[in-house]
Amino acid sequence: MRLFGSIGLQVSLSLLLAVIQCAALDLNADYQKLQEKSKREANPVGKTKALIKMSEINLKLALSEAMGRNLEGADKYLTRYIEVVHQASGVLKLSNRNAQKNPTGFKDFEIALSQQLRKLNDLKEYYPYDHQETIEQATEVARGAHQEMINAIFGLENSRKAEEKKHDQPKEAK
Repeated sequence: MRLFGSIGLQVSLSLLLAVIQCAALDLNADYQKLQEKSKREANPVGKTKALIKMSEINLKLALSEAMGRNLEGADKYLTRYIEVVHQASGVLKLSNRNAQKNPTGFKDFEIALSQQLRKLNDLKEYYPYDHQETIEQATEVARGAHQEMINAIFGLENSRKAEEKKHDQPKEAK
């Protein structure tokens, strides 16, 4: 009976691995489609939205690889994530749009980066201390792009005032 349980566990793990690999193939196919769309797209907002989806796919694939203890594979997707975040930030900068008057695209990217920073923090738990260089780099790039979007949307002076107020407020007692 114990032998059957062991074989059942092996079959279950094999099926789970197959499902994860199929999901990764689907995500890679979606990534390719979005990559083509971003190349064709002339509108900076449309291009940014495609790049946001690409960055999210990269994080999902990195998490999948990290959960499977393939940190080199995860690092490959994190490197691709960094490139996509730089690209999205560049598209918005080069658009010469006023984010304070028309924040579409800037706000979408800022919201996505907020969520992605949390995902990066969760992903970091899968990395041993001595192998965190790529995840740290991805987090710093996302944090920097997030701050750029905040500054663009609210203006540099307003974002500084908000930061100062945040640091000047006393901590509430629990």
